[in-house]
Amino acid sequence: MLLNNKILQDPLSEKTLPQFAQKLNINHYSATQFSIPDSSWLFKYVYLTQEQRRSLFESNSAMEAGKRVGDALQRTYAETIWKLNPLTKKIAPTKNEKISLDNSIQEQLEIFKEYNPVDDKDSDKKIKYLEEVPEIVRNANLGLTELGVASSSVTCERQISIPNDNQDNDGFFYHVTSPLLPVVGRIDFDFSNPNEFGANPTEHFSTPFVGSAFPHKIIELKTKYSRLGKVKKDGSRSFLVSSVPATPSFNHLVQCSVYAAHYGFKVPVYLLYATATGYQIFDSQNCKHLTVEGMQKNLQIMYRTFLRREKILAQFQDLTREEIIENAIAMIDPNFDHPYAWNGLPPELLNDAKELWKVN
Repeated sequence: MLLNNKILQDPLSEKTLPQFAQKLNINHYSATQFSIPDSSWLFKYVYLTQEQRRSLFESNSAMEAGKRVGDALQRTYAETIWKLNPLTKKIAPTKNEKISLDNSIQEQLEIFKEYNPVDDKDSDKKIKYLEEVPEIVRNANLGLTELGVASSSVTCERQISIPNDNQDNDGFFYHVTSPLLPVVGRIDFDFSNPNEFGANPTEHFSTPFVGSAFPHKIIELKTKYSRLGKVKKDGSRSFLVSSVPATPSFNHLVQCSVYAAHYGFKVPVYLLYATATGYQIFDSQNCKHLTVEGMQKNLQIMYRTFLRREKILAQFQDLTREEIIENAIAMIDPNFDHPYAWNGLPPELLNDAKELWKVN
């Protein structure tokens, strides 16, 4: 059921786009776009259209399993889940009818079973991940329980953008140079309960938002799955079990910083990793990158990447779309040997990219 009492504001609707962005039909960035080199970003997010990305990019078993874990926990705890409104074609808050954790796990396993693997290796992963998803959900649930999910009002997939009107003119964003396009994201879980502060203190943060629209905590959930091993003599596939990370991924930390920035760095962010063997929570107490100062530094690193890309494109904004892309390609190394930047592309699209860079 759509929550009609919510006032929806599309974070991209009132932005005045620079000329290069209008010609290239781009209107925002994301932390995911930051995490890949300029070359694959240019191909995936500028050369290809959004429709092409949605229809041509291949999924995989790890991505599908991650969705199933997140959806299971959302179905169990969320009062509200932001979803695409079929009428307005915009993301809108929707009331969630909660179900038990066991029922949500079974529901998501049935959905996962319908996924069609892209190749034999992916098929082996699907079989393994169907076994791991319930354990990962339960371990992630332990982490959410430690963070106080049972005594909180939970919203999932809230769409946010930065900069935004919550930021003071004399605050962080007054002192940094922001890219011309906004950065958007969707928060996995935010907790709203000013009377519950959980087991982890938050003295690095100012939280005087009783009765306000600010959440009390932001949680980003990441899941890890077993990696493919060697084929055994009997033809079956071995797997290397993933353990919880000792240190968080910097790209994940940047993503957390985007969420914190939306609320002026006044709300603590928790990065929760879950595997089939356990869970780990990173916060301002055990990770300097999740302090206010750390997240502000992370955000500036991300901003410098987007500013560099904008400067490259803006040099050619008086040209046609095709000429802007052609000139940008001439300035950027393709980096086709990157370990993951070109993953998920069908062979024909990867060939298209190599033809653009004139790589045989």
